Amino acid sequence: MQALLRDVRYGLRTLVKSPGLTIVATLALTLGIGLTTTMFSIVYGALMKGLPYPDGDRIVVINRSNPVRGIDHQSLPIQDFVDYRAQQRSFTTLAAATSGTIYVSGDEKAERFDGSWITANAFDMLGVHPIIGRSFRAGEDTPSGEKVAILSYSMWRERYAGDPKVLGKQIRVNGVPYSVVGVMPEGFAFPNNDKIWVPLQTDPLVGKRGEGAFLDVFGKLKAGVSLDQATVDVATIAKRLGSEYKESNEGFTARAVPFVDNYIGKQPRQLLFTMLGAVFFVLLIACANVANLLLDRAAHRTKEVGIRTALGASRSAVVRQFLAEALVLSLLATVFGIGVAYFGVASFNRALTVTQIPFFIDIRLHPQVLLFTIAVACITTLISGAIPAYQSSRADINEILKDETRGASSFRIGKISKALVVFEIALSCGLLVAAGLMIKSLAKMRNMDPGFATTNVFTARIGFPAAYTDTVAEWRFFDQVLQRVATLPSVQSAAISSGLPAARQGFGGTPFAIDGQTYLKDKDYPFTRTMAVTPSFFGTLNVPLRQGRLFSKADRVGSLDVVIVNQSFADKFFKNANPIGRRIRRGGSKSTAPWLTVVGVVGNTFTGDQDDPMSAAIFQPFAQARSTFVYVSARTAGPPLAITQGVRDAVAGLNSDIPLYWVQSLDVAIGQALWFVRVFGTMFLIFGFVALFLASIGLYAVMSFSVSRRTREVGIRMALGAQGRDVVRMIFGQGLLQLVVGMTVGLAMSLGISRLLSVILFQVQPRDPMIFGSVAVVLTAVGLMACFVPASRATRVDPLVALRSD
Repeated sequence: MQALLRDVRYGLRTLVKSPGLTIVATLALTLGIGLTTTMFSIVYGALMKGLPYPDGDRIVVINRSNPVRGIDHQSLPIQDFVDYRAQQRSFTTLAAATSGTIYVSGDEKAERFDGSWITANAFDMLGVHPIIGRSFRAGEDTPSGEKVAILSYSMWRERYAGDPKVLGKQIRVNGVPYSVVGVMPEGFAFPNNDKIWVPLQTDPLVGKRGEGAFLDVFGKLKAGVSLDQATVDVATIAKRLGSEYKESNEGFTARAVPFVDNYIGKQPRQLLFTMLGAVFFVLLIACANVANLLLDRAAHRTKEVGIRTALGASRSAVVRQFLAEALVLSLLATVFGIGVAYFGVASFNRALTVTQIPFFIDIRLHPQVLLFTIAVACITTLISGAIPAYQSSRADINEILKDETRGASSFRIGKISKALVVFEIALSCGLLVAAGLMIKSLAKMRNMDPGFATTNVFTARIGFPAAYTDTVAEWRFFDQVLQRVATLPSVQSAAISSGLPAARQGFGGTPFAIDGQTYLKDKDYPFTRTMAVTPSFFGTLNVPLRQGRLFSKADRVGSLDVVIVNQSFADKFFKNANPIGRRIRRGGSKSTAPWLTVVGVVGNTFTGDQDDPMSAAIFQPFAQARSTFVYVSARTAGPPLAITQGVRDAVAGLNSDIPLYWVQSLDVAIGQALWFVRVFGTMFLIFGFVALFLASIGLYAVMSFSVSRRTREVGIRMALGAQGRDVVRMIFGQGLLQLVVGMTVGLAMSLGISRLLSVILFQVQPRDPMIFGSVAVVLTAVGLMACFVPASRATRVDPLVALRSD
């Protein structure tokens, strides 16, 4: 230990004597360690930490699939849940929930919350209990059970000021009286960011099998039972049900999936691990940079190493000394890197405020993350220090002491330096392609014409939960809300619609049939996006009419069922034919829906889907297509949110149990729809530009090292008549060779990286030739600039001085 501390002190002293090398090396490692720690914090907090409950890693979700019907992921019908719970052998128990909108009123103003109807055993299964009050009791999740509710900690604090007397309080849940019996611990929001829970009191015996409520089913694996065993268990039950209930269950299989994996999904997981791999590239580039700098330093210290070895220093002592210097650099960089990571994590969390993230995601510098950072520091020490240490320790003492020009050692070290630069360029090329694709995606996103006006448009959501069944009263309510909002000061036009383009609840979707065409199987039916709108919708959002007519008040129940299609729909399904007068019908082969006559074609509108932003869509008159939850939108003469209180009063004046929620301007709603592309795209930009910066430094360092090592050669060439341009050509030729080899490898590697990025690209092809070509040009330009300074310095070499140099 004393020897190691002595080596560290000596390494610190030598690094202080070389401030330029120390600053550049520390900066490179700081960027590498800082970005790697930031990205690992995100991956750990989102995917690896798991549920914050006892044995949270054993909580799994059961879902089903049916490849024949094209169903990849589906929750379970309530009838299936009853059978799975009775027949399973792999779980301590199974619980279930269905989540959705819950309105709370009766004691204060009406508010909308995310909530769940949940089985009584769920909280006991999770091992989490209320901090005050009690959990649900057995029997309360039956149709005759008591109407009780449990509040989240945040709802208790914000709505009821943390008053313990809330227990026993009567509230109205979706218009029905309930009694509060408990408050859950802070941070508990299982299973879907819920704020309130009520018992699931749906009768599974009511209704046809396979219809009615579909439930999220979850359970805790028994001790000693693996995930694969549980999957076999539930798949066997699914097969049994398929034989017993052919009409509803035939062809379905089931699987058990870890809760976090099921919630996050395959594509986001792929993206996060791709980004973690990308940031490791940055770290490797930084390590290669430092290794190059230390190699250069080692080349200048060959005589010192030779003398120390001749005086009795062992090979291990030489290696330890170089590793000690790398350790000092890594420790300095780790301290600064943690600061970079703290800033990066804080910035990422601020970016997430525009969306609702799953309750279990907790992104910060956890102790496990800091342990990871320490491990990274050790790895960087080995990677950046091992090569110069090995090269110096294996040098021939006699050769070093006799070779005053240090040519042989320089030749060996030079080859390694060049290989490291090729490695850096290849990795940088891959990251720059990713950054280029994201730059183009972000530019496309900023310059996109959404197909409708977004400025000065107020939007908000209202609706009737399932407890409300009077459709006539609902329609009258929405119509009166529209009339009142339209008469508010500064409102120029107002509309009601089932969704809004690019909003949190945008277009719906349905299979459909075109009159006159035949479809052999249900999977052959085409799919389209759908929305129900009032006649004023197109004018409020300035959606242009391309052909035919818009809706009018005459398009209501009892009149001809009509539909308006967008231009994408007309082009895709009617080709060059006139769509006006053609008929379509929603649903598949068993559909009894009425035929809809096309009366108009409107311009395309942004759907919020980054893969197909202007996809085919149809619009139905709101009076002919019932929707229980709707958006209220209004074009205003001034700031749109200024009318919020007026709209809220208009709604409350008609029904005090119905709250106004998701209040925002339309341009903000569009921004939220693309936050995923914007946030992760920006991160790839940072990775790419840091990689370019580090690679350019690395190439510059190698070229400078090469020139300094070849000073005598340059002097001899110039003494024999070589011109400055000949020397420049020689230096540039060496640099270009490394660039070409590195870019060739890097561009080949980029083909795989770009494919993994397709999940966040916006209207950009993963193998965009313009991006690949631009990256080659940029890397070449930066590489030539990195060669320019050493080349120009070489032309100023005095032959007499060069011939006398070591």
